[in-house]
Amino acid sequence: MNSYCRICKRPLKNPLSIQAGMGRVCRYKYGKTDNSKQGVLDFMRAQFEVLKHEHGKFIFIRDIGHMTGRSVTNDAEYVIERLYLDHAIDDETRIFYEDSGGNIDEILHDGNKFKWFKPGHKGVSL
Repeated sequence: MNSYCRICKRPLKNPLSIQAGMGRVCRYKYGKTDNSKQGVLDFMRAQFEVLKHEHGKFIFIRDIGHMTGRSVTNDAEYVIERLYLDHAIDDETRIFYEDSGGNIDEILHDGNKFKWFKPGHKGVSL
């Protein structure tokens, strides 16, 4: 069974695009996905805010959910998924995040899957 983008009708191959019902380009052009599918447990997921985004180059986020849910560090898989779906990141996009202690680290990924952390980016600032 093939899945198709509900906007442009092109075939979808990526599992996250299939889940969202839209390809990455259409999500970027036409707005965010329908978040109603995420369910009632979203409050337990990492919460973050995007501070700066230069499409295709980098995105800078701040952990804001560490007191009420999971931190970016403890829910990195979810963070990458949300950034992929909502901000059309690709494997070239560098993701920097400020943790609750003010430290800046980088999340390594392959476009839609978390790989690891690269700590200690003292020279990087917003």
